[in-house]
Amino acid sequence: MITIALCDDNTQFACLLRQHLQRLCAYNVPSRVDISIAPTFSSADEVLEYLQDNTIDILFLDIDMPKTNGFELAKALCNAHPNTIIIFVSSYEEFVYSSFEYCPFQFLRKAHLDKELEITLKRVIEKCVIGSESLVFDTTEGEILLRVRDILFFEGQKNYFYIYTSQSKVYKCRGTMKSVDALTEKYDFFRIHSAYIVNLEHIDNINSKGFLVMKNEKILSISKKRMQSFKGAYMEFIRRRVTR
Repeated sequence: MITIALCDDNTQFACLLRQHLQRLCAYNVPSRVDISIAPTFSSADEVLEYLQDNTIDILFLDIDMPKTNGFELAKALCNAHPNTIIIFVSSYEEFVYSSFEYCPFQFLRKAHLDKELEITLKRVIEKCVIGSESLVFDTTEGEILLRVRDILFFEGQKNYFYIYTSQSKVYKCRGTMKSVDALTEKYDFFRIHSAYIVNLEHIDNINSKGFLVMKNEKILSISKKRMQSFKGAYMEFIRRRVTR
């Protein structure tokens, strides 16, 4: 899932921009790309508070805001949340050159929103999807495209498997865990149990009782016969991350 957010202290314009985005996402974005539009924020503090427990993939950000302006927020995001793509939105075209310092994806002019928003949204979604490893699943809701980094783990139940994502959404698919193994074998996933395949990126810890705790606080069983090989795979994953 791709999460889009807006930050603008002008509530009237923020409402207008949100309506435009909802319309474009509904009619101009392929149905297999799952998009969520987060609550609208009116200040930098609200954005940073939201990011404590959530992710924002694309942020449409006003520049001229009281207290903490858009440039100051962009600088904070570059340091703490570098994966968030920033699109500046402003009535002041003279800000465009100053914005380059923060490496925005685009600078949108509020007066030209009708002309510039559609193409910008299309390009930024392409960047989110094509610029990251993605997998296609045939779910009970239809075909869906998920980024590998958004998948927490898979759970198998009889002739179905469930996909748990970092956005707290769960997808149901008809198929076996063997098929999931084949689909994820080149990525950092590990089968810790006949019923679970986990994304090593989203492991929080192994608790004192030997259960795996995921970042969404879900507790999963590790089969005894897989424990040793799992620990080896996870240590190798951590080593690779440290040496990147």
